[in-house]
Amino acid sequence: MTILITGAGGQLGKALVHQLPQARAVTSAELDITAREALVGFDWSGITAIVNAAAWTAVDQAEDADSTLAAWNVNANGVANLAWEARRLEIPLVHVSTDYVFGDGEGFLAAEHRIDPQGVYGITKAAGELAARLSPAYYVVRTSWVFGDGPNFVRTMLRLGADRDELTVVDDQYGRPTYTVDLAAALVALLDSGAPSGTYHATGAGDVVSWADFAAAILEGSSCKVRPISSEEYSRGKAIAPRPVNSALDLSALEAAGITMRDWREALAEYLKTF
Repeated sequence: MTILITGAGGQLGKALVHQLPQARAVTSAELDITAREALVGFDWSGITAIVNAAAWTAVDQAEDADSTLAAWNVNANGVANLAWEARRLEIPLVHVSTDYVFGDGEGFLAAEHRIDPQGVYGITKAAGELAARLSPAYYVVRTSWVFGDGPNFVRTMLRLGADRDELTVVDDQYGRPTYTVDLAAALVALLDSGAPSGTYHATGAGDVVSWADFAAAILEGSSCKVRPISSEEYSRGKAIAPRPVNSALDLSALEAAGITMRDWREALAEYLKTF
């Protein structure tokens, strides 16, 4: 089996390349999934599955009129292009989506929970989910609060916390962080599992926390303290995209396929040792 990894230069892409050293990995510069001519001219020989880690993830920037189309092209049109190739080659497509496709809901959100994205980023990712389902076999995998090798919330907290005595972080948005190492392993396991096509959730396991709680866990043992604030207070005077209040994703569909996720606190402790 030769797997094609798209978006290999991102946080998740790097983890997938480490997980699948024999895969064919391409960055966006090497294969622009939004360009049909690039896909037509690509050498597909030997490819038996596609794992799509390419995405437009600049959530706030996507709200700008000058960027909305670019976000749509990557998160929706690009996925449709990959689904076309997967269908042509009769191979499976694994596509990574996000908690931002949800707009409401309490408790752990099941894979079949109604989607209702509130911002451009969420809308484009929801469209990408629909496109991915055109593949002959597909795994749409939603995740949340991702950290790994690249810019992310953990690195930001460590950088800011090194110079400040206090950081203000919102405490009314909830979810579970996800280490890219664990997410990559889950994607590969799902592809190997023989599980039916469908939508799955893969995030860190363990307790549901706020962003402020997550920040406190990151900065535990440092001299920098975390002051919780509301989303309203944080966004005052800023042009930011709407965020999901509840990003706690139910993992039962993944577990039914025989795949379990590591507690995010254990994963965070391992990640912090890399600094």
